[in-house]
Amino acid sequence: MRHRIYKSHPFPMPPSVGRGLWLLSDCSCIRQRRAQERMEREQLLAVPAAHPLPPALQEKTFSGFKVTDFNREAYEDSLTFARNFDKIHDGQGIILVGPSGTGKTHLAAAIANELRSRFSVAFVHLPILLEQMRTGNVSLEPLLFADLLVLDDLGSERVTDWTMERLLIIVDGRLNNLKPTVFTTNHDLEDLEKRVGMRVASRVIGSNLHLFLRGPDYRLLGLGYY
Repeated sequence: MRHRIYKSHPFPMPPSVGRGLWLLSDCSCIRQRRAQERMEREQLLAVPAAHPLPPALQEKTFSGFKVTDFNREAYEDSLTFARNFDKIHDGQGIILVGPSGTGKTHLAAAIANELRSRFSVAFVHLPILLEQMRTGNVSLEPLLFADLLVLDDLGSERVTDWTMERLLIIVDGRLNNLKPTVFTTNHDLEDLEKRVGMRVASRVIGSNLHLFLRGPDYRLLGLGYY
């Protein structure tokens, strides 16, 4: 319910204007309802965006990474990449290379987790992405325009002309938009051309910093690396 309230002018006015005005005022119930609606809108806006990483990688951080002589340089360069990400304007990313279980995906996830509160981040496991693209309609826009894209397990997908063409669209699109990408692969760079084709391999190898990880399979040692 609304109430009429007469308010006098705070200073003298001509007689034709009158001594004051009748104003409408909301009752307390209307004010409470509007306050509740404002609070509900603010709560909706405060809901955090969905985490870009799968659950198993959401807690992977630099502080949780076991640094050894086998991976120290890759760790330090990955940390530098994350801390200086806002200074990258040429689209140069990194490719983490090494055998299974040496910590490549852990480092890639640590970079993504470090940046996701300040930048848009996308993470995809390439074999799963390409299978989804074969069986349905996958939007490429988030992959092309995210500030950072992590493409995990490059070269492990089944090689066909179709997969190489789709990879080229993503890799080339991000380079053209000057967007950095983090790749992980189990394959030596010399073998990558056989796995993903010359055009994709040329762009990945020629446009990114190469970081190599060696050592045992830490998953088999029970350290939970990916």
